[in-house]
Amino acid sequence: MKKGQMITFDMSTTLIVFIVFIILFILLFVLAQRTGQKHEFELEYVFSNLENNLKFDNSDPSIAFLRNYRVTKGRLNNFANTVADIDSYVIGEIGNAHGIGMDEEGYDACLYFKDNDGQFIGMGDEGLSVLGRLSKIGSGSRCQEEMITNNRNPCDRYKQALAMIKPVLFDVGNPTNNRIVQMNLVICKK
Repeated sequence: MKKGQMITFDMSTTLIVFIVFIILFILLFVLAQRTGQKHEFELEYVFSNLENNLKFDNSDPSIAFLRNYRVTKGRLNNFANTVADIDSYVIGEIGNAHGIGMDEEGYDACLYFKDNDGQFIGMGDEGLSVLGRLSKIGSGSRCQEEMITNNRNPCDRYKQALAMIKPVLFDVGNPTNNRIVQMNLVICKK
């Protein structure tokens, strides 16, 4: 009788431990999937916020360069001349948030455009390649242009780097000269 009870107890204990391990494995798998989806949502959120904030920022409609995946060259130049730093583009109603919708104290951002040949598209009167500054690299460091042009990570000293690449129509005002370019937004988490 005792031998039968021991075997039953051993089997039931083994079965319970086995079920607990299976449940833990499934929970870890599900939680890992949710983390990946959060990053994708965060990047789409940033792009949508930039577009919406440019569209509805009533302070100066001539700087609203992005609308419906179309970048207007004249307005982009006005934006670069007016703002010259994507980090300083703050919507008044939001307070301490970038125009990209992220907290100014928690993130630095860089914005640049490349054509199909991999050449940077100049912005503004100065022909800037990149808009934005990285505070952890140095106060005057403009998104480490040399790092971006050499395909290195400009967010080396940050906790995390998020990069978003979107194809957009670059509207130069003449339909025969319009072209598809790559809009790059790099976000460095402090």
